[in-house]
Amino acid sequence: MSDAATPRDTATPGKGSRPNIVLIMADQLRADHVGFGGNEIVRTANLDSIAARGTRFDRAYVANPICMPNRASILTSRVPSSHGTRYNGIAVDPDARTFVRSLREAGYRTMLVGKAHFQNIGHQPEMATSARAGSPAVDAVDRARDEGWDRWEDLAMHRQGPVRMPADYYGFDRVEVAIDHADYCGGHYEHWLRDQGFDPAVRGGDHAAEVSEQWNQVYRPAMPAELYPTAWVGSRSAEMIRSAAHDGEPFFLQCSFPDPHHPFAPPGEYYDMYSPDEVPLPATFDDPHETSMPHVRSKLKNRGSQRGPMSPFSPTEKQYREAAAKEYGAITFIDDAVGTVLAALDEAGVRDNTIVVVTSDHGDMFGDHGLMLKAGLHYEGCVRVPLVVAEPGRNVGVSDALVSSLDIGPTLLDLAGVEGYAGVHGVSLAGVMADPDATVRDGVYIEEDQMFELLPGCGPLQMRTLITDEGRITVYRGTSDGELFLFGDDPGELVNRWHDPAHVDAKSRLLAALVDAQMAHTDLSRRPTAMA
Repeated sequence: MSDAATPRDTATPGKGSRPNIVLIMADQLRADHVGFGGNEIVRTANLDSIAARGTRFDRAYVANPICMPNRASILTSRVPSSHGTRYNGIAVDPDARTFVRSLREAGYRTMLVGKAHFQNIGHQPEMATSARAGSPAVDAVDRARDEGWDRWEDLAMHRQGPVRMPADYYGFDRVEVAIDHADYCGGHYEHWLRDQGFDPAVRGGDHAAEVSEQWNQVYRPAMPAELYPTAWVGSRSAEMIRSAAHDGEPFFLQCSFPDPHHPFAPPGEYYDMYSPDEVPLPATFDDPHETSMPHVRSKLKNRGSQRGPMSPFSPTEKQYREAAAKEYGAITFIDDAVGTVLAALDEAGVRDNTIVVVTSDHGDMFGDHGLMLKAGLHYEGCVRVPLVVAEPGRNVGVSDALVSSLDIGPTLLDLAGVEGYAGVHGVSLAGVMADPDATVRDGVYIEEDQMFELLPGCGPLQMRTLITDEGRITVYRGTSDGELFLFGDDPGELVNRWHDPAHVDAKSRLLAALVDAQMAHTDLSRRPTAMA
C-alpha cells in the first residue's frame, strides 16, 4: 500500500513572506451538504468561492467518524490508536506534537475561535465510570499531571467565571471557545452572551420558541441570529484576523463552528429559509438492509424513535425532511459567517497571502440508508467530508485522489515552509495541488472505538475500515461478521458482499490490504536512540 508524500522543495521563507492560514471547520458537515459538494438546494456562496479558488478534494475521508478522535487526528496527524484519544471521553495528550505547535514555534501567531473539543466537556461521566468497571485503577502509562490539566473545556468550570486559557493550548496561544452545540454553547461565548444582556438560562429545546412535532432535536431557538454561536465565531475570527494583520505577524486561525451538528436550531430567518417539501429523499433512504450488519437492521425496527439525543436511529420521511431543511439553514448561516471572515481578510489586505482550508470533523448519515446521525456506521455519509485547500497563486482543480483528515497538518506545514515531525500518518497534498491527477495513497484507513457494546457479546465497539478504489471493507472485533461493499456495481453501498462466495477473492484482497494499512498506521513516534 503506497503512502508516498510529495514534499515541496521550498526553503523556509522569512517571517514577512510566510503565508497566513485560516482553517474553517464545521461540525458534522457532510461532503455533499454544500454547494461545491454537489448540493443543489443549500446556498453556500462564500464556501463555494473558496472552492473555486482552490483545490477541491472530492474523496476526502476521516481517520475516525467521531468528534474528539478525528479532531485530535487533524491536530496531531496521527490515528486515534496512536495519539490515544480513541473516543469521546479521552482528552488529547498535552505532550502531543501538533502541527499548530510547529507553526507556533516557527513564529506564527496561532489562534482558535469556536469549538475545539480537544478535552472533555463534562457530559455523561457515568458512561465513563461504567466503561471502566472491572478494570484496574492504575493505567498502563502513568504520567504526572497537574490537577485540572484536562478541564480547560469543562462547561461547569467555564460557567463559574471567565477562564484564561493556557499560553500554549496544544499549540494555540489565543483561544476563545464555544463549547457544545447550537444555542446552548458554553465557554467564552456564554460570558459574551451575558455581556449582551441575554440570559443563558433561556436556551435549548425547553425554552424554544417552537419545537418540531416530528423530533425534539429540531427547534426554533429563543435568541436572535446576531447572538447565536455561529455569528460569534465569525465576528471573533474576523477580529483576530484584523489584530494579527495589524501586528504584522504571520498567523494561523482555526475558525471552528459548533454547527450544523444536531440539534438543528438555526435562528431567525435561517429557521424558515428552506422548506421540508423541497428536500428530496436520499436515493438509498429505503434500503431494505437485507445483508446489513445486525446493529444496522435493528434500527429499522423502531423507525422514528431515538433512544438518546446522540444515538443514531432510523427517521421517518417527515423527520428527515424537516431536519434537513433546518440543517440547510444552519449551513447557510455558517456560510454567511464565513463571508465575514473573508471580508476581514480583504479589509486587512492579507487575502492574497492567506491559505484558506475548508473541512469538517466528520459527516452524518442524514437519511442515507434510512439512518440518521453517526456511531458504528462507516457509510460514505459519515466518513467522507468536504476538503478544500485554497493557496494564493496555486493552480486550481478538482482531485479524485484518496486523501485523509490526517493530511491537513502535513499539507499546511509544507505550504508554510515549516519542517514536519516524526510519527505522523498523514502526507502533504501539495503535490496533488500542483497536479490534480496525482495520488498519495491506494486506500484510506479509518478507525472507530466506542465505550459501549454495539454487537452483543463482542465487548466495547472496535471497527477498522479500509476504503480503496475497489470498495470498502470493515471488520468488527469479536465477530466473524463484517462489511464488504464493491463500488464497481454498488456505488451506493446497498449490498454487503461479506458472506457472498462469488466475491471471496475481493474479500481476501481487501482484508490483506486492511492488515497492511493497520501495520502502516502503528505508533512510530518513539524512535531509537541507540542499538542496545
